[in-house]
Amino acid sequence: MIFIAIFILSAVFHSMDGESKEKKHVAGYAEVDIDPERIQLFGITAEKVAVRDLTKIIRTVGLVEVDERNISHVQTKFKGWIEELFVNFTQIPVTLGQPLFAVYSPELLTAQEEYLLALRDVEHPVEGRFKEEFEKSNQELLDSARRRLELWDVPVQEIQRLQKTRVAFKTLRIDSPVEGIVLSKNAFIGMNVEPGMNIFTIADLSHVWIMADIYEQDISFLKIGQKASLSLPSFPGTSLDGSVSFVNYVVDASTRTMKVRFDFDNPDYQLKPGMYATVQTEVKMGKALAIPETAVIDTGERKIVFIVSGKGRFEPREVQLGFKAGSYYQVIGGLDPDEEVLTSAQFLIDSESRVKGGGMHK
Repeated sequence: MIFIAIFILSAVFHSMDGESKEKKHVAGYAEVDIDPERIQLFGITAEKVAVRDLTKIIRTVGLVEVDERNISHVQTKFKGWIEELFVNFTQIPVTLGQPLFAVYSPELLTAQEEYLLALRDVEHPVEGRFKEEFEKSNQELLDSARRRLELWDVPVQEIQRLQKTRVAFKTLRIDSPVEGIVLSKNAFIGMNVEPGMNIFTIADLSHVWIMADIYEQDISFLKIGQKASLSLPSFPGTSLDGSVSFVNYVVDASTRTMKVRFDFDNPDYQLKPGMYATVQTEVKMGKALAIPETAVIDTGERKIVFIVSGKGRFEPREVQLGFKAGSYYQVIGGLDPDEEVLTSAQFLIDSESRVKGGGMHK
């Protein structure tokens, strides 16, 4: 059985009301007295327990990744062969509308000729008894032929050129649908293409993701849309603003972390996929009673602080702490406002206290 002796202090220090305070002894510890003249020699400092406006800072290192929503796959919806190639390398920038390759397709050539025949029939209707029926049928055939070209992603300007020149084009030029970086190229002169084949993959890097690991104890502080800032080792002094866009639902069993995705604009392409970046977000925790982290001695089973109980006198106190915000801990129990806690040389005092209290021999 463990007995806890309770003593009533005869004098109160650092208190405005002058009332006596109740003190609980910490098992294995004892109060320490130090000659006031030696306090400065030992470098002993203290700080008052006070209500503070706490801000928790969550900082981690993440990896720059391509925003999957900004990846474009360049494909054809018809069979054909590549006759010209205008972009020959990967990892190079392309602009919106820049030519990528030209493809020859017998199917496309046939569709153009059908469109021209239907156009000729509409422009030169047959006279006679069934004129209206023929005109309606010819217009439907023309609309159907044009619709087929549109469904094959033939640009409007190419259809207009076909209508103007009345000459079917042998090859169709495929342009880049976005401005971005060529991530992959599966195109060579003379190669045949099939519907749905990824010929080019282009990513718009004006907006990127930062994928970072956050420890599970910090996950509850992150909310979708929460603001974040980013710094790069390769660009010292540069800071970008972003936000939390996704928090994973699964904890990695080996690292006890969860993946969190941050969104950042990247107008100058400073952020390049594969780069490391430091991401930081601040969480306003509100006002709470707090003490400096330097005042806390964590034994593994309990948390101990030393309070100034008189001139040159230091009393051990077990405390209950909450969250850590910056360099301060939230105090849940064990301390009152305006008490002073030791913030330096406390390990020296701790050793002396345990020697006197018999804790060193347990």
